[in-house]
Amino acid sequence: MSCIDGTQALACIENQARHQNFDGDQLAQKARNLLAPYSSRCIHRLAAAAAAAAVAVGLGAWLLIAGAALALSGGSEDSEQHHPEVLSLRADQQFICSAVKIGSQTLLTAAHCVVDAGSGELMPAFQPGAGISLDNTPRQLSDKGAMTVVVDATQLPDAYREGLAKLADYRRQRLTELSSMALALPTEQLEQGLRMRYHFAERYPDIALIRLRTATPEIPVAEVDFRPLAADAQVELVGFGCSDLHRVGNRSSAERRSGWTRVIRVDAVNFYTEAGQKSDQAPSLCPGDSGGPVLYQGRVVGIHSVVYGLNARHGARSNMAVNLAPLASWEAWP
Repeated sequence: MSCIDGTQALACIENQARHQNFDGDQLAQKARNLLAPYSSRCIHRLAAAAAAAAVAVGLGAWLLIAGAALALSGGSEDSEQHHPEVLSLRADQQFICSAVKIGSQTLLTAAHCVVDAGSGELMPAFQPGAGISLDNTPRQLSDKGAMTVVVDATQLPDAYREGLAKLADYRRQRLTELSSMALALPTEQLEQGLRMRYHFAERYPDIALIRLRTATPEIPVAEVDFRPLAADAQVELVGFGCSDLHRVGNRSSAERRSGWTRVIRVDAVNFYTEAGQKSDQAPSLCPGDSGGPVLYQGRVVGIHSVVYGLNARHGARSNMAVNLAPLASWEAWP
């Protein structure tokens, strides 16, 4: 077999793993078996491909890619200011995520918006004393109209922190194993793959509270509802970001949009709503909307986390939001 044939074979293994739920060890063993027949001129290239496959797929049971934040495609523009409590979060003049104000000096957003996907630590912008920008105007072409506020503290649920600790331990273990298997593949390249993936958000509540030292009286406060949400409930999704899934690259402009859909499933961590692939009328989350609220009867019942099966033509299969009802006893609530 040639180097090209071997790379194609590894791609086949990666594809199989995605559909058969191989764990990291199974995938790594298959990669080692494939490497055996190749000459030394091919081995480094194939080892790199094997490591990338093991990182991208075999570790998927633990991890969630939190690169671009997740906005509403298929919704309508909030031109009438129906949701002034929903705002954009910015740092270093870049749009990061959506958020909702739930206390006089408390914001609620998604945890993956404030946590560094590589290290599992809070991003510098969300550490005590750091400055971030907020803007609740419906259409934002830049950060010029945003207000600068100072962070007092950023809090994550205990379960999410425990998940991050387990992830950190797992990353250290896998980095050691994969570095050896990949024959000196650069550590930075391996670390790039060992990031949180959507399975992480399935297991741990992906929310964060940002407490501010700066008062924001211009922004109204939304009410949080901790009552259990039932399947088939009609809910409203609100957030900033793209209105067109073909255009998601501009990270300076943002537009608040909202759309109605129905809850299709509820579990102990999240609930899931119908998206564009299920119904032409249903909104789909896309880069820009993570951290925005899900509203039931005007109250916050969930926070946008990730989507399933997103494509530019039809949107997502379903939208996943953190279920706030099981978190009612969290002492951090304002």
